[in-house]
Amino acid sequence: MNTLPDFLDFLVMEKNKIKSLPDGFVIHEGYFPERMEEIGRFRIKAWRNENGINPTFFSQEVWIDSIDKNAHHWIITKDETIVAAARLSFHECIEDVPYADFLHKEHRPLFQKSPIASINRLVVDPAYRGQGFARILDNERINEAAKVGSKVMIAFPQLSRLVHLQKLGFNLISQLENIPEMPERPFFLMKLDL
Repeated sequence: MNTLPDFLDFLVMEKNKIKSLPDGFVIHEGYFPERMEEIGRFRIKAWRNENGINPTFFSQEVWIDSIDKNAHHWIITKDETIVAAARLSFHECIEDVPYADFLHKEHRPLFQKSPIASINRLVVDPAYRGQGFARILDNERINEAAKVGSKVMIAFPQLSRLVHLQKLGFNLISQLENIPEMPERPFFLMKLDL
């Protein structure tokens, strides 16, 4: 007979799916309340020394926001240390999407189907870039959004991600005003119909 703690452990295992990747890397999928602080610290660490960022914003220890609580998170680890992370969030209306304040009036009608899937907070440790982790995390998030029935996906990538996302089917809509966290890095709006 299963006890309640055994059942809860089973649910956590179901929510936190783990897959092995080549060279000892592992991808973990699910909600990560128990690792959220670690993910938040990783976001800061991976971006802190990049060009074009706001050094005051990235002087904080942790980058966590209210959307993290209900979002899906993926992390890639090597020897239990996070080397890449990404978030997928779902929203009933465009006003609730991260960075919605940066949209132009003409962009809002493009995102009327609900729920809107938003890919955001993709971060790869500089020492592990160029190994395809962004592609793996993008594919995981697109597949999950389609699986749960989203009809449209929104992305706010940096310039370096445009070509990759276009190869995945995203359409470039517009360049937007740069965000305060990264005031010297071009910021774009992209859309994928699922």
